[in-house]
Amino acid sequence: MFYARSPTRFADLMLLAVTVCWGVSFAAIKTATHHASPVLFVAVRFTAATLLLLAVWPWLLRGEIPEVRRRSYRSLGDPTTLRWGFLMGSLIAVGYTTQTIGLTTTSADNSAFLTALSVVLVPVLVFLVHGEKPSRPVLAGLGLALLGLALLTRPDLGRAVTGDLWTLGTAVAYAIYLERLSAALKRVPYLPLLFWTLAVCALWNALLAATVEARVWDWHPHLLAALAVTTLLSTLLALYLQNRFQGRTTATRAALIFSAEPVFAVAFSWVLLGERLTGWSLAGAALILGAVMLIELRDAAALAKTEVRP
Repeated sequence: MFYARSPTRFADLMLLAVTVCWGVSFAAIKTATHHASPVLFVAVRFTAATLLLLAVWPWLLRGEIPEVRRRSYRSLGDPTTLRWGFLMGSLIAVGYTTQTIGLTTTSADNSAFLTALSVVLVPVLVFLVHGEKPSRPVLAGLGLALLGLALLTRPDLGRAVTGDLWTLGTAVAYAIYLERLSAALKRVPYLPLLFWTLAVCALWNALLAATVEARVWDWHPHLLAALAVTTLLSTLLALYLQNRFQGRTTATRAALIFSAEPVFAVAFSWVLLGERLTGWSLAGAALILGAVMLIELRDAAALAKTEVRP
């Protein structure tokens, strides 16, 4: 298969699957905020994901040799893994918590647009930290993605609600997370890193829920459905795929792929919440997908030239 011969492009495909998982989460979280306080919801969601990861850990390593499996378990207590896990979990805690708080007062599509501003921030961070300039095709793709994001939801920032301001914090936290994750995956195994990311995020939110939040939890069927969707898809599966495959590409490239997230967020919000999908939204979605295709088709052409060389 083509993707089997191109590990980077297969990783891109898996990261695109992550955006689908995240896209459905906006509508699910918006529903959950009607029945649960935001910090408590994130705490329960990440606690459940941490326990599920422990349950499926042996299955995830089933194809590995015994030494690799033993090393994976031993890495849980490795100081380097603990440091990176604490950093990643703290950044995720800031990102997911501010996003959930923001969704109590802003729309799901506005939240998706503002979260996706991390797409623009990641190349800036990579340049500031590593001095690495994006290539011209990536810059062109980022420009198309930003224009598409603006057309997709067109948030009225002149009358920004409190939720919009909270969600700007999400974009900053997640941009830092994307850049740091690429560095972390070069130094520690992805499964132990994922475990501590989930566990630290759960711990931070449990502490905040116990100390500063007026806790609300209404056992409504919509809340249970939202909890199942966000735990299984947008937390456990999405972060597993991201931790496993982002190390095979660059942070800037991953951010560009994640720019497709609002396309799926708007689509799911339209289907599940009835939020309006306009002609502008369709044009923006087309530009974002075009930006991703620009990079993917360029790589496909380069790979094809390489394969036909004698």
